[in-house]
Amino acid sequence: MLILSISMYYWVRYNRLPIKEIRSLVANSFKTVLLLLPLLLFNSFASAGGKWELKKDSDGIKIFTSGIANSDVKALRAELTTKGTPAQLAAILMNVGKQKDWVYSTESSSVVKYISNTELIYYSEKDMPWPVTNRDAVMRIKIDEHPTTHVMTVKVTTVNNMVAAKKDIIRVPSSTVTWVVTPTSSNSMKIVYEAQLDPGGSVPAWVVNMFTTKGPFETFKKLKGMLG
Repeated sequence: MLILSISMYYWVRYNRLPIKEIRSLVANSFKTVLLLLPLLLFNSFASAGGKWELKKDSDGIKIFTSGIANSDVKALRAELTTKGTPAQLAAILMNVGKQKDWVYSTESSSVVKYISNTELIYYSEKDMPWPVTNRDAVMRIKIDEHPTTHVMTVKVTTVNNMVAAKKDIIRVPSSTVTWVVTPTSSNSMKIVYEAQLDPGGSVPAWVVNMFTTKGPFETFKKLKGMLG
């Protein structure tokens, strides 16, 4: 909080903004980070090189972060046990047109290319408050299930050159996410989600890392409600 206040002070002083714009800038800086993080929930990379640190534990949802080699942005991990089955979750994940109903900050999402019942490519745009530019991404989602254990693995990775870049929107250059879903009974499962994101553009990593809980937490809370 102190770092944010000092940095904002010098930026505002240099640019000589009027007081009304200063208040709006401070408020929206916090909102921006909360909105950027949900990109992780469909659009990120999972493989932390450090120790996981618990950031939030509420409503049966645990959110962790960890440092990663050669990256300023921390990795994200979420864990929860919820009602429902892997098949139900797969149906929700493949219904990308409904992401706005539960994935935090989603402005729009749509199928780009349907490959099979367990694989497709989709486009997603995230709504950012002023002064940050909206982000978008083109992603491939692929679902696999182990034939014996019925553990479901979901991979979501960045796809290049499928959709032309749009004016006034910054394309997310690199993002991947991994879900591992393990049945715990006939109608319950454990979800382990790990992710990392390069949001593109000039969003300071220390700002992103300051708020690594609210966006993911709200998304998984809505997902739990949809499942059970």
